[in-house]
Amino acid sequence: MALVSLNSTEGAANLLSSSTDGLSVLPKYFVSDEERKSLHHISPLTDLTSIDLQELDGPSRAQAVEKIRKACKNDGFFEVVNHGVSDKLMDEMIKVAEEFFQMPVEDRAHLYSDDYHKRTRVSTSFNVSKEDKLHWRDYLRHPCYPMEDHIESWPNKPSSYKKIAAEYVTAIRALVLKLLEAISESLGLEKDYISNALGKQNQTMQINYYPPCPNPDLTLGLGAHTDPNCLTVVQHDDVSGLQIMKDNKWFDVPSLHGAFFVNIADQLQVISNGEYKSLVHRVVTNSTKRRISIPTFYGPSLDTIIKPASSMVALHPHGALYTAFTYGQFIDHFYSQRLVTTTLKRFEISCSEIEYKVV
Repeated sequence: MALVSLNSTEGAANLLSSSTDGLSVLPKYFVSDEERKSLHHISPLTDLTSIDLQELDGPSRAQAVEKIRKACKNDGFFEVVNHGVSDKLMDEMIKVAEEFFQMPVEDRAHLYSDDYHKRTRVSTSFNVSKEDKLHWRDYLRHPCYPMEDHIESWPNKPSSYKKIAAEYVTAIRALVLKLLEAISESLGLEKDYISNALGKQNQTMQINYYPPCPNPDLTLGLGAHTDPNCLTVVQHDDVSGLQIMKDNKWFDVPSLHGAFFVNIADQLQVISNGEYKSLVHRVVTNSTKRRISIPTFYGPSLDTIIKPASSMVALHPHGALYTAFTYGQFIDHFYSQRLVTTTLKRFEISCSEIEYKVV
């Protein structure tokens, strides 16, 4: 049975990071037998495409755009280097993230919520009000754009959090906008097409905290899924744990010091009419080290109508593969259930229902 909705004090007591004693992998965290078997058949990722963001500003732009096209088409992910976010700022963001989860639970309890509508919230697993099996993860999540509309809701502790996070999310947005231009070009679209298609736009940062797990072969930090937004930019600490699916096999992503891991998400799959596929990924745990990752989810504003680009529809023998929908409708469906591998099937032309069609 799924957990009932909890108030902030009760909910915060369920955070893994609130435990002052040793953690135990209770049955509510056990993965299925099939998932458990898959944890023993992992290969190292050795062919990670590296994109030098500075090349997009010089004579090598065409070659860099082509590298992005191949990575998006063949893999759904790549790493970005020379991205303009300083090592100092990246290190500060990881440090303040760790400080946040090391604070006494009393300093975080007021932010706890299992309601995805709440702007800034701390929670555990993925969607505790819908799940009967939980994920070995706590997280802090908050919107970032427009920053002036949201920064007052961000944590006041640690005292340096708002200053560091504000600088960080501003730098990440500049990186994302540059990538979106190149990805638009790689699809043969005008370079501002995707940015315009996202409407007023939405940027959300999430800090994932994965405590050491005494039995990492029994549970997952986060199960297999695709991201519901448009493009995800992830900073990892030096502890590996991210795994991606390629050719129906799981691969370990190495820790990427100084680089960002970028993956295609659902809305870009729709806009490209299936030319670029949203990446299936998951997170595993380990028995000795805590792990922190900081994904930035960039996507449409909730009222934006998302649909395949007309030029991409014209190129496909079956026309449009997805019905038009608002991003708010997509997110409502994403959070209406436990974590599933993909939400996109709900919006495919072949199985869309009339209430999701936009007139």
